[in-house]
Amino acid sequence: MGSNELIFFMHIPKTAGTTLRQIIQQQYGEEHIFSAYIGVGAATLSAHIDRLKLRLNQESNQLDSPLKPEVKLILGHVGFGLHEILGRELKYMTFLRHPVDRVISWYYHQQRVKDAKYHQESQYLSLRELITNLQPIPTDNHQTRYLSGDWLQQQLGQAGVSYGECDRSLFNQAKENLRQYFSVVGIQEDFDGSLALCRKVLQWQRVDYIPENIGKDKVRLVQSEIDFVAKCNPWDLELYEYAKTLFDQQSHP
Repeated sequence: MGSNELIFFMHIPKTAGTTLRQIIQQQYGEEHIFSAYIGVGAATLSAHIDRLKLRLNQESNQLDSPLKPEVKLILGHVGFGLHEILGRELKYMTFLRHPVDRVISWYYHQQRVKDAKYHQESQYLSLRELITNLQPIPTDNHQTRYLSGDWLQQQLGQAGVSYGECDRSLFNQAKENLRQYFSVVGIQEDFDGSLALCRKVLQWQRVDYIPENIGKDKVRLVQSEIDFVAKCNPWDLELYEYAKTLFDQQSHP
């Protein structure tokens, strides 16, 4: 990996990213990683970006004796478009997950984690009821939103696409961004194969890991609930199939 090559791991929630973060720390060292998770170290994404810009500027202006170790990798729940804000080329990587499984995992996370946004409601609402009554954005083609740039706009307080309003133009943008910008498109369901792709593209060393943040309290949803989640995420379903194609192409060029 070139010394001036800056990697951005776009961590889409509930796509095995917590386990991958453990591996990333092994590969790069915590001192070379800039973490941009909202609420951890900064209350807003804008505050994280200001901190990141300052650190990168210090590196470029003091190459002989930087104040902090060089940033080699950025990670966080941050939507596509960070390279434009930083004015710097990034090597993008991400993992996708089957949209129905991702939304179900999100729901159980809301039930399990007391400070999750919909924790209280998830105690008495079924997944279908929660989606119907509260319309959480993370249940509405969220991977398409992340990869199209829509989610970054919303994170920065700009107008984004409302719940239920994702369309083919948003999907096409997400698809084009995946194709053009992402050096690594991993698939959560083939985690080991995705790690092999990281080793090949990013020159990672031996990878050892213990799966983290795995929900242990899941029950089988009735088929009508599963079908409802799929109906709410048509663009994510199509994008996931395209991502699997890219993953195969990157793994076996």
